[in-house]
Amino acid sequence: MKGFIMINVELGTEKPVYDTLSQIKGVREVVPVYGENDFIAIADVGGINDLNMIVLSIREIRGVTSTETILGMELKF
Repeated sequence: MKGFIMINVELGTEKPVYDTLSQIKGVREVVPVYGENDFIAIADVGGINDLNMIVLSIREIRGVTSTETILGMELKF
């Protein structure tokens, strides 16, 4: 299962937040982005409970002001 976590941070906290995000188990990639969000964290997890734990960890990082999570889906043709 893939989760895409959009993250907003306080101005000036980008570097320490990025460093912390990069160390979270299950976060495959952290991408700084332009637009409404500051980062997108891509998580590869075994299930919704694992994703929930990652999101809760992200919300505890000093400087993170908000998150929005999108679940990836599998297309079966």
